[in-house]
Amino acid sequence: MNTMELLLARMREGDLAAFEEFAAAYRDRVYALAFTLTGNREDAEDLTQEVFVKVYLGFKKFAAGKGSFEALVHKMTLNLWRSWMRKRKNFRLVSIEGLAEAEEDAAPREIAASGEEAERVCRLEFWSALWEAWGELPENYRTVLKLRVVDRLSYKEIAEITGESEAAVKSRLNRSRQALKEKLMKFF
Repeated sequence: MNTMELLLARMREGDLAAFEEFAAAYRDRVYALAFTLTGNREDAEDLTQEVFVKVYLGFKKFAAGKGSFEALVHKMTLNLWRSWMRKRKNFRLVSIEGLAEAEEDAAPREIAASGEEAERVCRLEFWSALWEAWGELPENYRTVLKLRVVDRLSYKEIAEITGESEAAVKSRLNRSRQALKEKLMKFF
């Protein structure tokens, strides 16, 4: 029995310490996915908390041998986010640059000429451009990219989470990368 199976067995027996161990091990991954989906910290924290409440209340229903528990938790996060999105009426992604432009009192910024400072500014510009391009991608593109690139899940695990075939996941991942590349080209 691997570590996760032992942990799940302890959780089924009602061992609260086992659930706390599980939550500590997976919190950052769930939060990262929630942040990717929601685009802000507060909503990501709320969604993360909701996922762990669901896990705590429903882990006894998880049948061993029906896929990985980690994939189930990712799928639960995605499904809760979709449900959450249906309930929200005024949701929209806002780019970082859009927020800066919205500030009427925003003071102009000067860029220092030192090599170290210029490098820092270039990194900030890159991440800002990446975040904006990311926000322009459709939700299903962002999801597969995040699960593959950030969480390093296999195609099979992503297929379990999204409910699609592995071939569809590979295809969507390829289209996602191409779309992100095209969106980033406008910045560079």
